[in-house]
Amino acid sequence: MRASFFPKLAAEGIRKNRRLYGPYLITCVMMVAIYYILSFLAYSGIMDGMAGGGTATDMMRLGTYVVTVFSLIFLFYTQSTLIKGRKKEFGLLSVLGMNKHNLGCIIFYETVMVWVLALLGGLAAGIGLSKFAELGFTRLIAVPTRYSFSISKKSVILTVIVFTVIFFLIYLNSARQIRFSSPMELITAEKAGEKPPKSNWFVGVLGLVFLGSGYYLALKIQQPLAALLWFFGAAILVIIGTYLILVAGSVLLCRILQKNEGYYYRADHFVAVSSMAYRMKRNGAGLASICILLTGILVMLSSTSALYTGADECLNSHYPSEINSFACKYGYDEELASLGDKLEEKTRSVATAYGVNLTNEKTFYDYSISGYLEDSRLDIVLNSKTNLAFINYDKVAQIMFIDVDDYNRVFGYNEVVGPGEAILGTSKKIEIGNVFTVGDEEFRITKRIDDRVGEIDPSARGSAAPGIFMIVKDVHEVASHYTQYTDYDGEPMLAWFWNSRFDTGLDVEGQIAVAQALDQMMKEELDRVSLDNAYSESHEAERDDFVSTFGGLFFLGILLSLIFLVSCVIIIYYKQVSEGYEDQARFGIMQKVGMAKEDISRSINSQMRIVFLIPIVLACVHLLMVLPIVHKILMLFGLFDMVRLLVCAGVCALLCGVFYAVCYRLTSQAYYTIVS
Repeated sequence: MRASFFPKLAAEGIRKNRRLYGPYLITCVMMVAIYYILSFLAYSGIMDGMAGGGTATDMMRLGTYVVTVFSLIFLFYTQSTLIKGRKKEFGLLSVLGMNKHNLGCIIFYETVMVWVLALLGGLAAGIGLSKFAELGFTRLIAVPTRYSFSISKKSVILTVIVFTVIFFLIYLNSARQIRFSSPMELITAEKAGEKPPKSNWFVGVLGLVFLGSGYYLALKIQQPLAALLWFFGAAILVIIGTYLILVAGSVLLCRILQKNEGYYYRADHFVAVSSMAYRMKRNGAGLASICILLTGILVMLSSTSALYTGADECLNSHYPSEINSFACKYGYDEELASLGDKLEEKTRSVATAYGVNLTNEKTFYDYSISGYLEDSRLDIVLNSKTNLAFINYDKVAQIMFIDVDDYNRVFGYNEVVGPGEAILGTSKKIEIGNVFTVGDEEFRITKRIDDRVGEIDPSARGSAAPGIFMIVKDVHEVASHYTQYTDYDGEPMLAWFWNSRFDTGLDVEGQIAVAQALDQMMKEELDRVSLDNAYSESHEAERDDFVSTFGGLFFLGILLSLIFLVSCVIIIYYKQVSEGYEDQARFGIMQKVGMAKEDISRSINSQMRIVFLIPIVLACVHLLMVLPIVHKILMLFGLFDMVRLLVCAGVCALLCGVFYAVCYRLTSQAYYTIVS
């Protein structure tokens, strides 16, 4: 055969199957374009020198990894659908004399053509839209915009490499499917019905177990750190449960409808239900894929939009005052008290040099130690490193011991505490009795001040571990009891923290200047007295980083949601088209025996009503059940407003539902056109 024969045959195959290849090619172009845009924002250097630019570019680099993985998975799925629709054609070519090598050549040239068109179209679209993306991105993260156009060579090279590898793997997978199928299997592939899965009830019950376990994790976990660790585990359980339930549920639904003679033996239901029964497993898997994509969209947009709109709340939570200074040293040292006084004196000296009159000042120090909280006891000793894998992170807690004299001086109270006594405050819902044991020391709780925890540490609610605040008679005497505790590396578990926060009344530039001067002083002290950490930050200086982080996450959420939405549309479209070709003969037979086009239309609408609501309703249920664990994770960022998250989730669900309804309606027209 001539060298040009296979390319011509491949091009003709794409042209004749444009109904299938058109959406696939559009998807490839879109994914290439979005990958280039994210890579452009990450590597082009447009954020260099901008406040918060480093964080923003990190978000975009993360986005390139996510797009790479999703593109590989989804394009594999889509190409498999295409090959299934082409198997009859390849089977006929095989019967006419082509061997597996010839068919492999056709698939190779088809893959190369799609690869070239995807890269050319995607890079052209990505480069053309990169400036609009840059403008939108810089607006979201509130940084100055450059009005010059550029092309990132590194991003172009990375895009070509990534998608060349993806299309090469797709080619190998497509060639494998043809190579290991006989001509008869290829010809009859699209006519092969499905057998119901065995042990259908077992599959359904197993799905309920997986789904219930995922929901249980999402609802049970109370602490942010545990939520962060278990979120992906809960997500995997929900995904597996969704697939099993919808596969088993579609089988069960078909059987129930078929047994209902009054419903089943009607013109508008008979063909729809029998068609669904013909492909019950595949129908359930398709609905599950749509449901998972919709859930991912809702979770991403709800969480990132809540963070972006609540950026000020998060900022105020982490930086409650205009200036926030911090110093830390591990271990116990009697001289630390005088070091705290010296740091406070130097802080006042720096502030005076800038003409600042300190207001709302809160300067104090505490000793802190962490452990495992259970039954009014904090166990500080861990048995071995392997125990870390089995820790219930809901029970990991951090205790801060504060001297009663400092507490009264700083916060304006007149509390009295005796030896062996403590005033207790907790930042989370922790049950502690009237006697609290920390290590080997017992404390009698004389008063509880849970409502005052916020003024001691405004960020305590969003800390990774529950915070326990104990006001004691002599903090140094109490701390001396915990000097023997060390971690696995032999480092002291006891830590001394010095905190200072105050307002200055200065403008943004003035606040930043004072914070920088204090930070320089803290670094000098860090080197001089061997502190383990010391720094000073201003509320306004950190604003850029917060806006960049949350704006970057929101921008990334929008782009990834766009990919998921288009992928969802493609799945729906291929589902409708492939099912349309499968049902075409059935509807043709029904028309010959007297079924009118109006009956066909009613039957199609019946089928749409049966399957339309399942994915979006279940996705909304998933969203509702995982919102508690999402809220716990957002607390780590300083967002405590559950109402804001619920409002964002509701708006996203409404918009997604409208979009989904429009897409399903449009793609159902393709199904109707084919079968009629």
